[in-house]
Amino acid sequence: MALNDIERKRIEKLVGAFVEELRPPPPIRSQLDFGFRITGQSIELFEIRPQWKRPEIKQEQAFAKATYVRTHNRWKI
Repeated sequence: MALNDIERKRIEKLVGAFVEELRPPPPIRSQLDFGFRITGQSIELFEIRPQWKRPEIKQEQAFAKATYVRTHNRWKI
């Protein structure tokens, strides 16, 4: 079962604020940035960088994932 709308909005606000603190200064963001996505009951944090050989193409590399387990009321990392 996916997160409900209230849970999703709360998580977007909390995780969005956390990721905003991680983000580098604006002049550097074209070379390194951070983002997050929510899919089902999982939150994934990722870095955004240009590809090494083709810098016009951005790539995302996940570095953390947490999944909410509703039956145990816990987050699994």
